[in-house]
Order: sequence, then structure tokens, then C-alpha cells
Amino acid sequence: MNVVKLLQELIRIESHTDGRPIITYVTDLLTDMGAHISVYGIKEKPAILAEFGEGGVIFSGHLDTVVMGEWDFEQGEIRNGNLYGRGSADMKSGCAAMIAAAEILKDDVSFSLAFTTDEEITMYGAEEMARARPEAFKNARTVVVGEPTGLKTGTGEKGILWLKAETKGKPSHGSMPWIGENAILEMIQHLKSITPYTEKEGLTINIGLIEGGKQINVTPENCVAQLDVRYPPVMKKEAVIAEIEKITGLPLEVKYDLPPVTIDVSTPEVKALLDLSLGVCTCYYATEAVRFSPLAPTVILGPGEQEMAHQKNEYVEIWQVERAVKIYTEYALKMAEIT
Repeated sequence: MNVVKLLQELIRIESHTDGRPIITYVTDLLTDMGAHISVYGIKEKPAILAEFGEGGVIFSGHLDTVVMGEWDFEQGEIRNGNLYGRGSADMKSGCAAMIAAAEILKDDVSFSLAFTTDEEITMYGAEEMARARPEAFKNARTVVVGEPTGLKTGTGEKGILWLKAETKGKPSHGSMPWIGENAILEMIQHLKSITPYTEKEGLTINIGLIEGGKQINVTPENCVAQLDVRYPPVMKKEAVIAEIEKITGLPLEVKYDLPPVTIDVSTPEVKALLDLSLGVCTCYYATEAVRFSPLAPTVILGPGEQEMAHQKNEYVEIWQVERAVKIYTEYALKMAEIT
């Protein structure tokens, strides 16, 4: 199997709005290889567990992407050793490498592939899969999540908090703002103190959405801001919320949260992957490791750089995709040897 051509095919299947076409494509490939397929998740965002025997390594990845945005390259275009396209790094390249490894491994060892199409927003597919088939994960040697790490072993990931803040004002005619109270201006004052929270190793706060006002010639009476907060494993959720409420001076509503993950590097499963990888890193993003780690030893490793995720002109270096196939293959064989 040519992993580069496979990745190009996966990239050209749009998987932001509807996960069914790409799951169908991948299911057909894996069925032809002899996998037993189970389907989970919601209708438009399905997830599959493709099993080649029982036990062994579970290779995990998501096939959905964020929105396209504007691009300077064709989807799947190759230039100077880089393959461009939405999802090239995050993380169709990891999934392609896992499928290519599966073709090599299918007659030699037991393993599984767990693919989802709603990781970027909800992770319901992974959650349902873990709940419906806990024995599959408990019997696994380890779960390898193929998110982009530059082929380094990811030994932890930050937690997520999506927080909602709201300010209230008083409406007036837009020509007489002195009569009203502008909720947008009030929100701006509260959000000014967020600017220092951008250091990649610590707590980060992204003001992702702001909505306020109903009409241009009316002083806005309300404004809502939504914050995407990522925090390292050393911090607790409650302390993070309290800190952000203190710096903004606003009460905050939690819309969504996932805890951080810490991976034990002393286990045989992680040590074996460290021997094959290009180093160690901490992941700034959250992954489906949070759904699987309560059931099985879980680690993160995939082609592509973390900083490429969600970028305009996202790309992956082709050599990393090809090396990932080798790493996944050797790791599954190595795990089969360890008793």
C-alpha cells in the first residue's frame, strides 16, 4: 500500500460536516483486509472499531477535521517533500500510517484500529466505543493515539475548559450612546487582562468567540464571550476557573471540559515506544487519550508537527508519514513479543 496516495485520498474526502463518506471509505479498506468492524457514535459522525484478532495494540485516530478556510495549495498537493491539505497533520496522516501498518501486520499479530469522526468537537464516538467495548480496551496491550507529535512520544496532554462569560448593558439609540451602557465595551475591559496567558507550557486562554449587539444603531445591551482554556496536568480545574474569574472579574459558565492526562513513562509499553520514537513531548492539545486511558495504557505518537494543527496551508512532511508506518509496525510486533 502506498501510504502517500492513501493520505491524498483521505484528505480529498471532506470530513468536517459529515463523517460518513470517509468512514465508509476506510471501512471498505479494512474489511477487505479481513477486519471485524463494529460501528458506534451518532449517524453523521460515526466511529468504528476494526479488530484483527483479540488483544494487541489499539491504534486510535480521528478522521474529522476543522473547517477548510482559505488555502494557497490544492488539497493533497505535494511540494518540496510536504503534503498539503486540511487534516494532513491533524490527523489523517496518522490514520493513513495506521492503515498502511495494518496491511503489513494483518497476518502476523492481533491488533485493532479505532477511528472516529467527531474528535474536534465532542469525542462522543470514542466515549461510546469505550463504554460499549471496555473489554477490548482492557485486553489491549496499549492504545496509541496518532495525533501529530513530530514522531515523538507524547507523555501527557493539557485539559480543556470552554467557558462562557457575559456582560449586560443598557440599550439606547446609536446616536445617543451616553444614554445607554455598551455591553461590548464592558466586555472589552474585562478581557484585557487575558493577553499574558499565551505561554505554551502553562495555562493558555484563547478568546475564541465574541457575540454582542443586535443592530448597528442600537447600543448593545448584552455581550457573550467564549474562552478556550488549556491547562497542564499540574493544575486543577477548580483552581483554573477561580484564576480566570479573578483576572476577568466575571462569573464563568463551564460549557465543556476534559481533564488533563498524564502518561507513566516507566511502563514497558511506553518504554518500548520511546525506543522507536524521536524523543519525548507534552501535547498542548487534548486527544481521545482522555477517553481510553482509564481502561488501557495509552500513549500519543504521530506524524506531523503540533503547530500545524488547524493552520492555513496545513501540511505534513512525507518522510514522517512513511516513518510512522515503520514505527507502528515495529511497535505492534514488539508488543506481541512482550509477555
